[in-house]
Amino acid sequence: MLEAKTEVRIVGHILERDVIFKLSEAIKDIDVDVMHCEVSFAALKAGIEEKMPSVMRFYLVGSKKDREKAVQKIEKLAKDTECRIDYIRERLE
Repeated sequence: MLEAKTEVRIVGHILERDVIFKLSEAIKDIDVDVMHCEVSFAALKAGIEEKMPSVMRFYLVGSKKDREKAVQKIEKLAKDTECRIDYIRERLE
């Protein structure tokens, strides 16, 4: 069965600014889940010292309406943490 999901990729200081924990808090009241979350960075020390950004990619799973609500929260979170949303796109897998 195909499942609709929203793929999100955020670039910035993900680890240093607790973006993962803030994301969890931001969407806790929305009926979506974050699946297959990956955070990558070129070098740990450079990332921790905010010399190089890291990349977080994940999928939002839930109804289209709830995913849209979550995307609004994610856009605000990115702005508040000075991260950049590389892309947000709908997927059917």
